[in-house]
Amino acid sequence: MKIEGHVAVVTGAASGLGFATAKRLAALGAKVAVLDLSQEAAERAATKIGGVGFGVDVSDAAAVEAAFAEIEATLGTPRVTVSCAGIGTAARILPRDGSLTIDAFAKALNVNLLGTYALMNIAARAMAKADPLDDDGTRGVIINTSSVAFEDGQIGQAAYSASKGGVASMTLPAARELARFGIRVMAIAPGLFETCSMAR
Repeated sequence: MKIEGHVAVVTGAASGLGFATAKRLAALGAKVAVLDLSQEAAERAATKIGGVGFGVDVSDAAAVEAAFAEIEATLGTPRVTVSCAGIGTAARILPRDGSLTIDAFAKALNVNLLGTYALMNIAARAMAKADPLDDDGTRGVIINTSSVAFEDGQIGQAAYSASKGGVASMTLPAARELARFGIRVMAIAPGLFETCSMAR
């Protein structure tokens, strides 16, 4: 797919994988919307790559929808979306103090899975209404970030692995459904690599 001149949305784009992705898309000529939880961090990252920053909590679907509406109004219809926003909350199912970890599990699902689904849902709606980019009917691509942890999770990663497993397992049905609109859906499953969050 031709990237140059098209609008790309990247979540979690102020650092780590998200920033590297946003930087690469900008280098390929895309108009990049940098989404991150912190407005300040999003704007700082956007300045570095010539993009536009938006402070958005991806687990808040209404906030994602509002940001998307602003992106469409100012930059145009996104043709590329990449979900990199995520948290790696580590919590044992049965910690030593015997406390419940249900809240931590829910938070990981809300950010990693619901946040990914919200962006995909909202992006698909926008792309489906847009004109095709070529004779094949291509309208855009949605790329979601799973993790190798979805099939090889470690102790303390039950919530993270479950959320990333959800991302991986919804990819094929999403791709099958959205293909008729000319929207490709795929997922990547990175392994461990150094980021600011991993360095803590």
